[in-house]
Amino acid sequence: MAALEGAPASAGPWAREAGDLFISFQISAEQDPSQVIEQGLWEPEAYASLYTEYGLGRSLTLGADIGRGEVSQSGVAFLRYTLTPPDATWQWAVDGGLGVRQTGEGQSNGLVRLGASVGRGLGEHDGGWPMLLRHQGGWIALDAALLYDLEVEDVIWQTEGTLGLSLTDRTTAIFSLKAEEWPGADLVVTATPSLAFDILPDTTLRIGARGALTGSSDVGVLLSLWHTF
Repeated sequence: MAALEGAPASAGPWAREAGDLFISFQISAEQDPSQVIEQGLWEPEAYASLYTEYGLGRSLTLGADIGRGEVSQSGVAFLRYTLTPPDATWQWAVDGGLGVRQTGEGQSNGLVRLGASVGRGLGEHDGGWPMLLRHQGGWIALDAALLYDLEVEDVIWQTEGTLGLSLTDRTTAIFSLKAEEWPGADLVVTATPSLAFDILPDTTLRIGARGALTGSSDVGVLLSLWHTF
């Protein structure tokens, strides 16, 4: 459940150009498979999220992340500053923001977010980087975020590594590995392999699976839709 509650880290360090708008809507569902096999219970935990970024120019990107599950809901707005020029091989960025989180019918807790990210674009030949799949380019990124709960006075932290490879002009393979820890919960590490398909010039459909490697026994699926304006 902790993995479902976690808002994803910012989508890499690359700054969006002034006026560019990106929107992603995602639905995921997870459940411990032993509940289905041993108890015959099919009650997956569902979580829906909306993520958006808007380019302000001058290396500034405004973002928002809103999520709602069956037991919790949260929302965070942040401003990301990319430290490196657009043509740099390695991209670095920092971000900060404010948000709110509510569990059940309890009171809403304020959140303060601090984050950092690093990424690198991959050309068709990867500049010497060994890859298992033939591809036409891609990217690799590492995002880290710290959320401080003002009411609980405790820290929530998240780290996510992502590798994306363009297999064809319209298909991209994505693999992410995310670690997160919430107050009063064990460390959860989750792997998410997925495929993204360009269904329209500016619209992408992503389908994937996810499973916890430690801290949980849940597995599940995800479906998301990306659009760029």
